[in-house]
Amino acid sequence: MLTPAERVMILRAADLLKDAEPRHLLGLAEVAREIEILKGDCLYREEDPADVLYMVVEGRVRLSTGGRTMSEVGPGEAFGTWSLVDDSKRGHRSDCVEDGLTLALHRGEFYDMAAGDLTLLQGIIRLLAKRLRALVLERPGEARVEGEGVEKPEAVVEAESAAAARPASGGD
Repeated sequence: MLTPAERVMILRAADLLKDAEPRHLLGLAEVAREIEILKGDCLYREEDPADVLYMVVEGRVRLSTGGRTMSEVGPGEAFGTWSLVDDSKRGHRSDCVEDGLTLALHRGEFYDMAAGDLTLLQGIIRLLAKRLRALVLERPGEARVEGEGVEKPEAVVEAESAAAARPASGGD
């Protein structure tokens, strides 16, 4: 069984939680669950809902899509990170390849804890915004947010449509 201090250090390694305040990490550490994993176990499948962040304490987990290995994660690494903020399917499968232990943080418990103190959510939003900015700089053509900078604002489109629908006035 992990101590609260060990749980806090493990959670701090998760990318989305790295800037969280110690009090937030301690609260999350209290609701996180230890899950023993055994070689051959499937933690989740591609079509399963994404609702748990996992941190590997011991052992190794393989992440794959369509039978192709994407990566393996080991001690101190997180997987399923976006489960805390994204309400979608997993999109990949996770299988234990070496016996060990994970720390699992469920989205519902994360939001229950965060609801009492919005500074945790604000920190995560700031981190996501930094990642989005980096993506835009790295691949500007692929990283548009809602067509930002590409499409005309809705009000402009409506005004242009209204102007085009009006009959042209003669120069009499």
